[in-house]
Amino acid sequence: MNSHHPSLHPHHQESHACHQAWQVQSRLLAQRLFDQALRQGWVARFFDALCRRSSTLALLADLPISSTASTNLPGVQSIPLHQIIGSEGRSHDFDRHFAPLHEHIRERWVSLAALRSEGHPLPPVELVQVGHSYYVLDGHHRISVARAFGDATIDACVTVWDLGPNPGARASCPRIHREGGTPSLPKRSSITR
Repeated sequence: MNSHHPSLHPHHQESHACHQAWQVQSRLLAQRLFDQALRQGWVARFFDALCRRSSTLALLADLPISSTASTNLPGVQSIPLHQIIGSEGRSHDFDRHFAPLHEHIRERWVSLAALRSEGHPLPPVELVQVGHSYYVLDGHHRISVARAFGDATIDACVTVWDLGPNPGARASCPRIHREGGTPSLPKRSSITR
C-alpha cells in the first residue's frame, strides 16, 4: 500500500475535515435563516391582516394585457429586491415579502442558502418587468434567500412586457387579454425556483 496516496495524507485528511465542518456550519446557518424568515413572515402577515393589507404575491396572470410586445434586456441586470412584487404562479409558497409560507419548501431553500453562505454564486433569476415592477418566472427561492441575507439587489435576466390600458378589464378584477396572445417567456434555467 502506498503511504503517499493523497487520500491518506494527513494534510488532505485535515483539509477534507475542515471542508466538511464548514459545510455543516453553512447548513446550520441556513436552517436558522429559514426559521427566522418563517417567523418574520408570520409576524408581517399578522400586521398585514391588522391593517387589512394583502400578504399575497401579485400574480402576473391578473394583469390586463392589451399588447403582446416584449423585449429581452441584454445580459444580466441588477434588480432592487423591493421592486419584485409578484409571481407567475408561486403565491402559495411565498408571501409578498418572499418569506416562506410552508415547511415543504425548507429543503430547497436551505440548500440554496447553504450554497450562498459557502460563497457559491447562485444563477440569475428570471423576471418579467411590467412598468417599474417585476414578476418572478424562475427563482422564488433565490429571491427569498437573498432577502434573508439582507441583500438589496439580485441578478436577473429580464423580459420587459409593454402593457397598455385594457378597456375590457374591470379595475377590481383584471384579466389577461388573450385575443392577441401573450408575450413569449424566456426558457427556464436548470436551477428552478
